[in-house]
Amino acid sequence: MRLGTSSIVVAAFVGPGTVLTCASAGVRFGYTLGWVLVFSTFAVFVLQSFTAGTGILAQKGIGEAVRDRASTLVQRIWMYGLIILGLGIGCAAFETGNLAGASAGIQILSGAEEASSWYIVLVAAVAGVLLLLDVKRLINVLAVFVAGMGVVFVASVVLAPIAWAELLRGLIVPSAPEGSILTVIALVGTTIVTYTLFLHPGACKAYWAGTDSDRAWKGELTGMALFIPLGGIVSLCILFSGAAVQGIGENISSVPAFATLLEPVAGPAARIVLGVGLCAAGITSAVTAPLAASIGISELFGWDQNEHVGFKAVWMIVLISGLLFNLTGISPLQLIIAAQAANGVLLPLIAGFVLYLTWTQKAVDIPLWYKGIGVVVVGICGFLGLRTLRWVFDMIVGG
Repeated sequence: MRLGTSSIVVAAFVGPGTVLTCASAGVRFGYTLGWVLVFSTFAVFVLQSFTAGTGILAQKGIGEAVRDRASTLVQRIWMYGLIILGLGIGCAAFETGNLAGASAGIQILSGAEEASSWYIVLVAAVAGVLLLLDVKRLINVLAVFVAGMGVVFVASVVLAPIAWAELLRGLIVPSAPEGSILTVIALVGTTIVTYTLFLHPGACKAYWAGTDSDRAWKGELTGMALFIPLGGIVSLCILFSGAAVQGIGENISSVPAFATLLEPVAGPAARIVLGVGLCAAGITSAVTAPLAASIGISELFGWDQNEHVGFKAVWMIVLISGLLFNLTGISPLQLIIAAQAANGVLLPLIAGFVLYLTWTQKAVDIPLWYKGIGVVVVGICGFLGLRTLRWVFDMIVGG
């Protein structure tokens, strides 16, 4: 049974940043923000079901759809500029964290005080090999990684002393403790990731090529119903593990520090579980970030993903950039600020564009109420975009 490409979406949004954000949320606010991740996972399902429709029903990636509709030179300049900045430069900057996160997982497993540069080189090499696979094989590999993450992070909850009544309340009762608003925004933002809007339809188009569209659509939705909730469960398990050590530490600045907090209450196995999970999360994100940049930019310029040298060149540049930032110690902060500014505009713009494509397609009759939910999700993306721009403004003024 073919379960489609949604494992690639989970592989993208469950990365080292998600691990740190969810763990920190649990340490600071306990179980109270579990509902945020439930809502965010549902929003991802809705939005990515629209992108799946774009790739399967319209047989277009987002970059191709933008190219078709950006008819004037001015439209192409600003749209292409935003996408290249948000995807190309942004993914290159964030790749730094992906490689460092997977390296931290190896550090936790080895018990070393500091991560070695060789760990980062090893992770980059693994990501590079995986990126050489064709889309179908790569998706199968990532599905194994995602399933593995699910197992190990669920194990972290089994090991930790969980307050089950508080956990259930946090899942079903929306509340925002004092001082938690930025954490709420961070939890939503680390789940609804801009580059998956380019990654998913491009992957769907390649994966389901030559398959009847109705069969492909149903198969993709079935896979989404399996993998995207699994991604939400992984994020929730990380948050719950953090909640289990609430009060031991005010906040955490790194995942190894979180492992140090978790080990006394969950036992030595917790360090192994967290190390394996973080390593898997880092490797999968180290693969999906360069791949998303390649797919989106190739679609803009009409490059064939199997033959054009530009496709491989983009993911190589993204991967090597992340490696060099780590090895040289140069901070990619300025690139991150610029990319976040582009993403602040790009997220609601592309989310709205995906909704427009879904609304105007005729291949499948999508219920009006479901499209209405899409409007709400796009509105949330707009709020996140404005909040991102506010962060960029604060960084510029503060800098």
